[in-house]
Amino acid sequence: MFEALSRLVPALVRHLVAYGDLLCEETEDALRVWRRRVLGLVLGVIAGSLALLLGCVAVIAATWDGPHRLSAVIALCVAFAVIALLGFWYANAAPAPDQPRPFERLRAEWDADRREIAALHPSLADVEPMLAEPRSAQE
Repeated sequence: MFEALSRLVPALVRHLVAYGDLLCEETEDALRVWRRRVLGLVLGVIAGSLALLLGCVAVIAATWDGPHRLSAVIALCVAFAVIALLGFWYANAAPAPDQPRPFERLRAEWDADRREIAALHPSLADVEPMLAEPRSAQE
């Protein structure tokens, strides 16, 4: 038992340090992408909201003395409802299949290290992967 432990401890320490480095690197990559997306989204939402607000004011002002002012206001409300529904649909759409999931490299490293550690000591071969996909209800 102590012989196996003496082989496992250095490997575990080495891999824990590597996990820390990989986790920091992947977190930096994810934050860089998320920061850019959030900034673009905030700028787009603010500028788009102001443009839509001014567009609505322009439509209402142009039709105020005409017979279609109520139709213009209703059309604007319907258009915004449709845009809101499209936004909710877009936000809940599935990501592109070719886009890697966050922390996928960390998962691959963990699985490779788990197999390596199991090779060092056979009693660890049946250890479940901690980052594995959730099991389906059929299993």
